[in-house]
Amino acid sequence: MEDTPLIQGAKVESVMTAGKVILWWELRRILFNAILFVIGLASVIGCLWLVDMVNPDADVGTPMLGIVLYGFLANAFYTLGWIIEISGRQTDPASARLRGQRMFRSGMLFSCILTSLPFWFGIASWIMNRARAH
Repeated sequence: MEDTPLIQGAKVESVMTAGKVILWWELRRILFNAILFVIGLASVIGCLWLVDMVNPDADVGTPMLGIVLYGFLANAFYTLGWIIEISGRQTDPASARLRGQRMFRSGMLFSCILTSLPFWFGIASWIMNRARAH
């Protein structure tokens, strides 16, 4: 199936084939995983450092199983993006494309916030410990 041009506002876009939708999402998966890796690494290191400041004798370890499971689930939910977009193409391809782009942006933001949570928990732990000490 050829890309069909459509008018949207003042610009002409094309409705992508299902294969091109998947390619669009999969090329961005590399960026998605790289960003989450950097945020996750900084978050875990920051959390462990803050916990060590609160209780130097604590042996928190590194929750490797949780990290791997989180990465797997993040990618499973990422895959839902192009699945939802392709299923929406059956009724309105142009709206599905716009929805897909919004899902990518909002999903990236949500994933970044979720991935940074260990750091924020470390900050909260440090603040509570400081409050108890005074």
